[in-house]
Amino acid sequence: MLCHITRPDSVVLEVNVDAKANGEEILNKVCQKMGIIEVDYFGLQFTGTKGEILWLNLRNRISQQVDTLSPCKLRLRVKFFVEPHLILQEQTRHLFLLHVKEELFKGSLRLDREQAIVLCALLAQAEFGDYNHNTAKYCYSQIYGQDPSHDTINNIYMRHKELEGVSQPSAEYQALQMVSSLSYYGVEWHSARDSEGKELVIGVGPEGLFVCKTDFIPVERIIYPVIQMATQSGRNVYVTITKDNGDSVVLLFKFISPNAANGLYRAITEIHAFYRCDTVMSTVKMQYSRDFKGHLASLFLNESIDLGKRYIFDIQRTSKEVYDRAQRALFNARMAVTGCGGPRDICAPCPSPQAETEERTCVGCIETLVLKEKLQRLRDALTCALCCEQEISAAFCPCGHMFCCYNCAGQLQYCPVCRSGVDHVQHVYLPTCASLLTLAEGKTTCAVSRGTSATED
Repeated sequence: MLCHITRPDSVVLEVNVDAKANGEEILNKVCQKMGIIEVDYFGLQFTGTKGEILWLNLRNRISQQVDTLSPCKLRLRVKFFVEPHLILQEQTRHLFLLHVKEELFKGSLRLDREQAIVLCALLAQAEFGDYNHNTAKYCYSQIYGQDPSHDTINNIYMRHKELEGVSQPSAEYQALQMVSSLSYYGVEWHSARDSEGKELVIGVGPEGLFVCKTDFIPVERIIYPVIQMATQSGRNVYVTITKDNGDSVVLLFKFISPNAANGLYRAITEIHAFYRCDTVMSTVKMQYSRDFKGHLASLFLNESIDLGKRYIFDIQRTSKEVYDRAQRALFNARMAVTGCGGPRDICAPCPSPQAETEERTCVGCIETLVLKEKLQRLRDALTCALCCEQEISAAFCPCGHMFCCYNCAGQLQYCPVCRSGVDHVQHVYLPTCASLLTLAEGKTTCAVSRGTSATED
């Protein structure tokens, strides 16, 4: 089956998959073409029969969800937004920024005038490079909603000139940092109606739900701790919340189709699990439904049969698990390039033509490279991710995440890992870098000496 996947920059990629393939196979092939390892941040969208925007369930067959006419048209989009410093690849960060620009043009992300000026300069630097009066182009009116005045244009020029020499990756990182501070960053929007028939947009984000008017003016904010339950019935979604006085209230949201209602129901569960849980519970990961044929087969043949099985949710990892998995994948990719399978000059101390001696020497080189990489990772893991100077010495409460020093932690109101509110910061005392690095360097020296002795033998 031929699939056309449109990237956020409007580039269309062609992917061929089996007619019975799952959505995950398409996403993996697309990300492989672009060299992206952080696959879990992305998803594939398609347009439903009534114009609703839906996420493809990656664990189910494509033919069960979209029209089987060839080519199948899908859109690559960011499904889970994280803080810029948690993104490890430049390609991933670039796609994040392209998606963010779409949200800015749509109006779901709001900037003040000064922020719009700075962001315009950063976007111009990222796309066109250093300031040039003949080539400089800015998107102020698209992201701010008003045509720029003469003074505004001059201010953008000045900001752009100040960025001379800043590389594209650095400019994109700074732009994402600015946008990530906005209140609606990472919020997924769904069009609905309330119980009285008024049009609304429901935003599902890392901290909870945003009920807004169609122009994204907030009506009500619902944080996850007060949500008791969310259920779907046909075209309706019911969200049960707890009020301040302890009473339970059921909010009703009506959608144009059952698939659109299912989109909100899925988003609440998946986004909550991704940002606020340490791992995806099996009750979420393994929840499924069956069609009529599969239900009969499970009754009369075997309950564990896969016939007609459709998974409800396709989330398989939380934000922390995705970050750790990407780190390991990048480490293994570096080892594949710089290890003994890579350039032979890494194993240059192997003068002997005998295969046995060469094999022993290569083992010593691999051990040395692995330990050096672990040494660097240890140094990075114990260093504050914000100032990059002090050692980690603080834990956010109540979530318990640790990744910065006590001074930097005191300046944050929300945990950048799970985005939950910070009640207070607890001073912690981890083993110092000096003591651990001394031990690690000693092991690295031992590995080098073993490799040298193997060569001498």
